Amino acid sequence: MPKVDHQALLNFCGRLLTAGGMPAGDAALVAELLVKAELRGYAGHGVTRVGQYLEFIDNKTYDLGARPQIEREGKVTAVIDANHYIGQIAARMAMALAIKKAKEHGAGIVCLRRAGHTGRLADYMEMATAEGLIGMGAVSVGSATTTLYGGMKPITGTNPMAFGIPARGGKQVILDFATASMSMGEIQKRVAKNEAIPDGVMLDGRGNPTRDFKSFRGPPRGVFLPFGGYKGSGVALVTEMLGGLLTGNGPGKDWWNKGGHGVNGVFLQAFAVEEFQELDTFYDRVDEFIAFIKSTPLAPGFGEILLPGEAGRRREGAQKQNGVEVDEEAWSELVELAGELGVAGVPTRK
Repeated sequence: MPKVDHQALLNFCGRLLTAGGMPAGDAALVAELLVKAELRGYAGHGVTRVGQYLEFIDNKTYDLGARPQIEREGKVTAVIDANHYIGQIAARMAMALAIKKAKEHGAGIVCLRRAGHTGRLADYMEMATAEGLIGMGAVSVGSATTTLYGGMKPITGTNPMAFGIPARGGKQVILDFATASMSMGEIQKRVAKNEAIPDGVMLDGRGNPTRDFKSFRGPPRGVFLPFGGYKGSGVALVTEMLGGLLTGNGPGKDWWNKGGHGVNGVFLQAFAVEEFQELDTFYDRVDEFIAFIKSTPLAPGFGEILLPGEAGRRREGAQKQNGVEVDEEAWSELVELAGELGVAGVPTRK
């Protein structure tokens, strides 16, 4: 697959988003996070979102005339209404406030409602771990595509949950996962490539397991399944209650039924290790535990045990050096957008 220099890709996506109406500074930040997703190997949250975000601007899912505002605030808590502004901008504001409160008071919990698509939760967990804090998050993505264990009716979205544990030397543990059996970004990527969806991801509209996305779409429309049976179903339910109900965003199904897909409710938390023990002591224990994990015997066919977030960081380093692989459909869409928006200087792929 042809590759493009990551800095050139970053600049290109920023210019596309700016030409499409985003304020230049916000466009640069969004482009940075989209390219970071590509670098880490999460193409479903990568540059393929540029076109989607420009559609959100055109169809008024994003309100660029508004700005996120703090609606309620306590010593360790806050509620931010994003007013349908760009999701990454609102979520960074929310996590920054949670971090500030955690540094001042030991913990910060911020609920964000009516935000645009916020992208990878991992990005906000890394904001916390960079400050020596533990991060937690959950999102109601504003859709209804996924059923709960034993059901056939869509109740939640592919809602993610994430955790961030700080560590020395860039070894922080970042766990970010969809509570559906597969994230929407991964599903969309496979559909675009005409690849089959694995078993255990979808039911068709009559409740039969299927690997065919057309059968899922119906009519009648099918549902995605939660990961991990009843246990994963319970986690999906919690994400909807925290990200949808507690934030005041409302159940994702309500936005889905109103055609407001892309409206996120986000629960974010940061808390200080020092409230429990010295940070250096905690780092020592994390180092020891990681060393122990790495020293344990491996199952047949495995070369090492990778911690959450580790593979993505390695992939980022390699792609920064060798160029970013962008799939053909996503690249063609970017080039087409450049023509429509009059954006010159399409990067060269090698």
